[in-house]
Amino acid sequence: MDKAVIRKLDRWIFGYGSPLTLGVYRAVFGSIIFFGLLMLSFDFGDWFTETGLVPQTGAKLWAGDVWRLSLLNGVTDSRITGAVFAMTLLASLTTALGLWTRVSTIILALGLVSLHHRNPFILNGGDSLIRVTAIYFAVMPVGAAFSLDRLRIRRRGGPEAAPISLWPQRLIQVQMAIVYGTTVLHKLTGVHWLDGTAAWYPPHLTEFNRFPTPAFVDFPPFLQASTWGTLVIEVFLATLVFWRPARKWVLLSGLVLHGIIEYRFNIPLFAFLSVAQFICHYDGEEIVAWWRRRRPREVSNAPTPA
Repeated sequence: MDKAVIRKLDRWIFGYGSPLTLGVYRAVFGSIIFFGLLMLSFDFGDWFTETGLVPQTGAKLWAGDVWRLSLLNGVTDSRITGAVFAMTLLASLTTALGLWTRVSTIILALGLVSLHHRNPFILNGGDSLIRVTAIYFAVMPVGAAFSLDRLRIRRRGGPEAAPISLWPQRLIQVQMAIVYGTTVLHKLTGVHWLDGTAAWYPPHLTEFNRFPTPAFVDFPPFLQASTWGTLVIEVFLATLVFWRPARKWVLLSGLVLHGIIEYRFNIPLFAFLSVAQFICHYDGEEIVAWWRRRRPREVSNAPTPA
């Protein structure tokens, strides 16, 4: 490989830049986790107590002989489980706000891992993304910008946020590409994605039904278009998204794809969690430039004082 290409790749992965992107991503992702836990709290007794649908023995049966990190291993007292849940809920809020960020993210990661191991039967792919990202947050400088921690430092006359190594942000970008890429590879091992009929099946699983759609969208040629179109978009999200001239259009197509999924299927927060990753494909300097372009427009559109 050409040395210039290697140097460019090295700068892209290990160079330094603005911490703003990770800060915005933390705020968005933490907010999604907070609302997800808030929704679960209404059925806390059903999901996480001995009198609910999944007693401790059920979680033990799922884990088998494998030891798993959890604050709730062997816990049958719902008061302790409730305390861990409340602690995790609070940590998700302080993580979103960027308050005591390092401690908040560590508590959030431990709490989420514990709750997921306590009841693995209600999880979907979005929950796996939540768990992994929370662990990332615990070791990443996600509180260095766009946080209450940064605001407190500035109010005390502290320095501006220093550039950070960009590899944590690149890690999230690469993880996103791997998720979409392996999804496509897995789909291509069967026949229904190749013959254009795969998109017919999910709408006919009644437990996922959400909002009504016209019947014709589940018949040819729309059926083939949605099946193959999904594959094409996922391939682009794994590859072309790294090519800056195509990035905006690839991410917009991803927004459309996940918007349709969110409308049609009851998979709580899955689309929001997936789309939140898109933020990491923009560097902090680009976000700042976008914001500065927006501000004059908003001022110019403001009504003239009488």
